[in-house]
Amino acid sequence: MLARRLPTVLPPLEPAEALEVARIHSAAGHPPRGGLTRRRPFRAPHHTASVPALVGGGSRRPHPGEVTLAHRGVLFLDELGEWQPRALDALRQPLEERAVLISRQPRSLTFPADLLLVACSNPCPCGLPPAGCRCSDVQRARYRRRLSAPLLDRFDLRLLVTAPEPGDESGPPSAAVAERVAEAVARQRSRYRAAGWERNARVPAGALDRLVPLHPPVDRAWRDLVERRRLTGRGAATIRRVARTLADLDGSPEVAEAHLARAADLRQEVP
Repeated sequence: MLARRLPTVLPPLEPAEALEVARIHSAAGHPPRGGLTRRRPFRAPHHTASVPALVGGGSRRPHPGEVTLAHRGVLFLDELGEWQPRALDALRQPLEERAVLISRQPRSLTFPADLLLVACSNPCPCGLPPAGCRCSDVQRARYRRRLSAPLLDRFDLRLLVTAPEPGDESGPPSAAVAERVAEAVARQRSRYRAAGWERNARVPAGALDRLVPLHPPVDRAWRDLVERRRLTGRGAATIRRVARTLADLDGSPEVAEAHLARAADLRQEVP
């Protein structure tokens, strides 16, 4: 349910983006009904999907896969632990380069794949709470090995989601969240107007010191966090970008230690 709400809170497609998405879906045989839409695509393939169905390809006429059909939108992978490891690992290159290169004689094709990947998975095959789980240690270890460390490292946010309590209050409506997101996006566009990027997520690691500066106390806290948790280079840069995004959502011109701590909490070492 949370994943399906994302298109309602993300900023609408710009006219050029809407035209790009329409061309992709038309080429794949799924022309948009009712003309161009500003709503971002949402794709949720079944976990039995093959590698070509997921990333594109085909023996005769190469066709775009789900990562391309989700271009400029959201790709949701439910039951991530049930996917074939080969299919999941095939996502690593498209996520890194935001494109898929299909090589077939006598030519090569490049499909766009600039998307937001969201996934969820149970911690074990049965999916029951720990108190009721009957899976053996071997079954749980085999299940978790389907998710490679390089793939998990590419998820900017990783959270353990628990069942809601009866007294929990409902969250804010999508319209209220969409307003905050639109304001944060406007701040990022203004900040990177001369840099060639529009989002914090696009800032290269080598440009973080220049474009996402941290005050000395916050920088020390970030470096201590990287060392304490033994983060990869990708993980360290991700936490810094997420902290900058949290500051944008708060309307803060600077990244505070509270934003850094929250960004670290949003990158949990999930089982």
